Amino acid sequence: MPELPEVECLTRAVRLVLEGGRLETAEFLRADLRSPIPIAQFRQLFEGQLIEQVFRRSKYMLIRSAKGTGVFHLGMTGQILEKDSAKPDVPHTHAVFKVQGRGGRTYLHFVDPRRFGRIDCFEGHAVEGNAYFEHLGPEPLDCADLGEHLFRQSRHKKAAVKQFIMDAQQVVGVGNIYASESLFRAGIHPERKAGAVSRQRYGKLGEQIKLTLEAAITAGGTTLRDFRTPDGLPGYFAVSLNVYDRAGEPCLRCGGEIRQIRQGGRSSFFCAFCQT
Repeated sequence: MPELPEVECLTRAVRLVLEGGRLETAEFLRADLRSPIPIAQFRQLFEGQLIEQVFRRSKYMLIRSAKGTGVFHLGMTGQILEKDSAKPDVPHTHAVFKVQGRGGRTYLHFVDPRRFGRIDCFEGHAVEGNAYFEHLGPEPLDCADLGEHLFRQSRHKKAAVKQFIMDAQQVVGVGNIYASESLFRAGIHPERKAGAVSRQRYGKLGEQIKLTLEAAITAGGTTLRDFRTPDGLPGYFAVSLNVYDRAGEPCLRCGGEIRQIRQGGRSSFFCAFCQT
């Protein structure tokens, strides 16, 4: 599933195309994805409207007009591709948006083979009060002292620290890949209880979460299966992974073997010598 860096890269690319432009038409080729698409409301809020802002909250990309807010989620296999024509030329294209932008007319195609993504909308601009966002924790890159925040939230928590930092109610956007990478960089074993990690170690973990996410954003996201930017190019952070998906390979730091375990139905990768 695309994680925060991929969605951030997508949002930045779509912003260049859509922000400050006019969404002329929204054509939907099916009525639902993971949930029903509010087609009539979406058209009422956005067709013919100037798009004032394109931004990200957690793993959602949002667009804003004077009338309302549009919500896009990529699910597991979603893409938004910029095309020169409204005619779908990629299988599983479910929506096409005609945009009159600063660079002229263009088209954004929403493609999702497995249909786990979402297209939704609501009137107004109150994002934090919306059901999608009201229970979310802070953005990791915007949190002034992420380590201190995680330390305070973790007291008396018996869950493993990896599950804890992946909980969107604690902090958003730290998905499976970047949780494994951040814990390796901070030297913390993924099975250690969240409440047993010291303030000092959370300070380092908070720094490494930010550095890991920032490096991934700079590199363009992680390509493991389906992610593409709007121009169809892959992300490139996969070449910099230290532990994720490297079970049985030597640790790049100490030479020990990278191990793999299951936590909460997901694979965790770590070095037993570097992470305690």
